[in-house]
This record gives sequence, structure tokens and C-alpha cells, in this order.
Amino acid sequence: MKRNSALLGMTLMVCSLGLAQDATSERVVVPARDTTHARKVNVSLMGGSITVKTYPGKEVIVEARGGGQSGVKPGKAVPDKAADGMRRLDLPPRGLQVEEENNVITVRMQRAQHGDLVVSVPSDTSLALRTMNGEIAVEGVKGELDITNHNGKITLNNVSGSVLANTMNGAMKVTMDSVDANKPLSFSSMNGTIDVTLPADFKANVKLRTDYGEIYSDFDFKLGAGGAITQKNDTADGKFKVKMDRTITGTINGGGTEATFKTYNGTIYLRKKK
Repeated sequence: MKRNSALLGMTLMVCSLGLAQDATSERVVVPARDTTHARKVNVSLMGGSITVKTYPGKEVIVEARGGGQSGVKPGKAVPDKAADGMRRLDLPPRGLQVEEENNVITVRMQRAQHGDLVVSVPSDTSLALRTMNGEIAVEGVKGELDITNHNGKITLNNVSGSVLANTMNGAMKVTMDSVDANKPLSFSSMNGTIDVTLPADFKANVKLRTDYGEIYSDFDFKLGAGGAITQKNDTADGKFKVKMDRTITGTINGGGTEATFKTYNGTIYLRKKK
């Protein structure tokens, strides 16, 4: 009952605030119900960019800008002769939905709609961000970051904590101020450059791989065993197989956090923060 009431209240907030804005923007302020532990913001879009930035307040502010129905080109509407003499009331184009439960804030848009989201959060907020087509940018957040993009780049600037970032088609640029040593890091792309800057005292067990590209780093690596992997079965035909693995393994500053950097088609840059 409490969950339904919270959702109903949030839906009413979306409607009232949406009407207060112009036809191309909506704004929702999610109150800080429980500040004893960090919140998590979960955003999933079919199309559109996601920008997350920090600010000194306690609420989470969601702003939807632009957009419209996917696949519909802008143009003049066909006149409705039955509405002669009447004035059309335009509805907000995105169908924004925001729900909060147990300190998890979920943001969605109607499947047929798309638009760009700007989310303002307290710095200690965890994120789960996904979009099919658009860019994802995060600034200054300290928490667990789970970022997935299908078509578009990922930019994470001055973030702290742990990062799991994946894009199918797009470059990735990440700068971390500090790293949670108890959680793994992963940066992967199918087609795109991976450029990650980490603190100079970063300690990690590292795996790096690119099938079509180069790997550069200004960290001092202690390389582990790599190269050929021998496989043999025990069948009567006595098959023997050698596979040349292109993964580089090693440690930085004596080892620590499990960190993976992988792209199929692109270059990897692993930089030491100055």
C-alpha cells in the first residue's frame, strides 16, 4: 500500500510539474525520504542521452528535455476538421515515469518516446544507467556505477567507487579520483577506444585485450604469464590444440582490485592521474 501511494504521489507530481513546464520539458523533484544510506538511481531509455551531475542538495532532480515519438518526423499536423473553432491542448511528449521505493529511484519513458534526461543527484549516489541510442555522461558521482550503452559514447569524469562500463559502439573516456579496492572494475567495448585515467596509487590485478588495436599505459606493469594456451583432450584420436591468447595480464603497484579492459576494435589507453 505504501509503495502504491508513493507511486501515485510521484505520478501526480509528474503531471503537475509537466503542465507547469513548456511542451518540450518535464521536471520531477524526488524528496529525500531516507538519508541514512546512499540512494541508487536506475535509468533505462530506448533512445536519448543521459547526463548525471552532482549538486549540494539532498533531493534527486530529473529533467526531461526535447524528444518526441520515435520514428515520427516533425512537420505540420494534418488539420482535424471536426475540431474547427477548438484549441488543441498539447500533452508532454515523453511520458516520463519516476518511482521511488526503498531509496531506489527508477526513471523510465514510454517505449515509443525518446528524449534527453538530466539528473541531478547528491554526490554519494549509485547509478545504473542504460540507453539504446544516445550518450551517457556522469560527473563527480561517488558510488557503484553500472553503465551500459548500445550505440553511443560513455564519459565518466571525476567519479569514485567502482565502475562496470560497457558500450557496443562508441568510445569510452573515464577519469576516476579514487577506487573501491573491494569491488571489481570493468571497461569494455565492441567498437571503440577505451581511455581510462586512474589514481597513481591504484593497485590492481589487470587484464587487457584488444583484437584490432594497440594498448598504451604509463603505469609500471609486472607482467604475468600469458601467450600460448595449450589444450589437450583424452580421446582416442589424441587431438592437440594450441590457442594464442592476446590478453595481457599483470599487476600494478603490487596487485589488488580486479580490473578488466577489453575492446574488440579499438585502442586502450590506461593513464596514471597526475
